[in-house]
Formats: sequence, structure tokens, C-alpha cells
Amino acid sequence: MLVTLGDLSPAGIYHLMTQVVVPRPIAWVVTDNGPGRTDDRWNLAPFSYFNAVASEPPIVMYSIGVTARSAAAPKDMKDTLANLTDPVASGEHTIALPTRGQLEAVEATSSQLPHGQSEFALAGLEAVAWEWPVPRPSGVRAALGCTVEEVVPIANGPQRVILARVHVIWVDDTVVEEDQQGRTRVDPARLDPLMRLGAGNYAEIGPITRADRGPRPDL
Repeated sequence: MLVTLGDLSPAGIYHLMTQVVVPRPIAWVVTDNGPGRTDDRWNLAPFSYFNAVASEPPIVMYSIGVTARSAAAPKDMKDTLANLTDPVASGEHTIALPTRGQLEAVEATSSQLPHGQSEFALAGLEAVAWEWPVPRPSGVRAALGCTVEEVVPIANGPQRVILARVHVIWVDDTVVEEDQQGRTRVDPARLDPLMRLGAGNYAEIGPITRADRGPRPDL
């Protein structure tokens, strides 16, 4: 089967690409709705066009599209992007990695709520304070404290790529061990990340195969 993408609608391209480029990690992004708010201060949304792209400087990327508040409403900027690009905002945000057991919460936080309304309560989550100005969702086992490095438009399309600089990384002690060289190693099985497939499907880590590369002091 050969598919020429020029023959497909944007929705059709999305449907196919997200089933072929798999699995994808999920960036569970927490942004600030504004310091004047209390219970609804923190926005939480999942994005699966997400990965690490550099380590010097430490940069991750995720892609944000547009949304429509209703079938009759024009498409507008997603709350995450609006919060990150607000001219008076700091650009500070948290990217958490949801676990396999948080599938229902991830799905709940993808809901289109009125701007400024927090998804935390909807998903039954708490905003956990840590060593970063923006909290992380309760129950996760890893989180990145980030600032916006650059917002990159994609051609003439509606999506924007967020290049985020990572300043701090938190990993739950239960998933961390030390290797033979005294370096921190994160056990992927215990991290147990939820991963995105296409067509409404998700995946979890199965059997793990480790390559025998011999002594590699740089890795």
C-alpha cells in the first residue's frame, strides 16, 4: 500500500501519520493560567508530538495545533500555547510523563474546557509543588522544569513547535538506580510511561532488550 499524502486531507494525514510513527511519549504540559487565579490557576494538557532533540543545551520539543471551542466556533489557539506565548508570562512550564495507570486522566485532560478552567480537578489530580515554579501532576514519576526557548511556525499550517529548554528534571526515587560506573540510571520498566499510538490507541513498555555495546564510557 502506497499513500500519496497530497491526496489526503489534513485530518487524513494526521490519522495515518499517528499510526505509523509509533510509539510516541506523551508530554503532559502544565502551564500558568495567571497568578490571579486560585483553583483554576494551572492548565494541564497532553501532547504526543513530543521528544528530546538536544542535550547541549538540553532541549525538548512538542507540537501544538489549534482547537475549536464548538462546531460553530472558529478555530483558535490552544490554552497551552496561549499561556506560553502571553507577553507577560515567564514561559516557565512543567512537562510531566504520565504513567500507564493514568490513561483515563490523560484522556480527561484532553477535553476542551473554557479558557482558564483547570483540568486538574476534572481528572482527579492534584498540583504537586516541587523545586520549580510550576507544579507537576500527582502520580507521575518524572517531570521536566522548562522554559520556552523558541516557538516555530510550521510552514503555513496551524501548528507550532515549542522548543523548550530543560532546567531541572525530577524522577521519583523508586525508578532510579545506579549503574556500575556510579551514574544515575532510570529503570524504564518502573518508570512505566504511557505511550501514544494512533486511532485512539495507547501502549505500554513490554519486554526490554539491552544492546551489548561493550565498554562505552560516554553513554
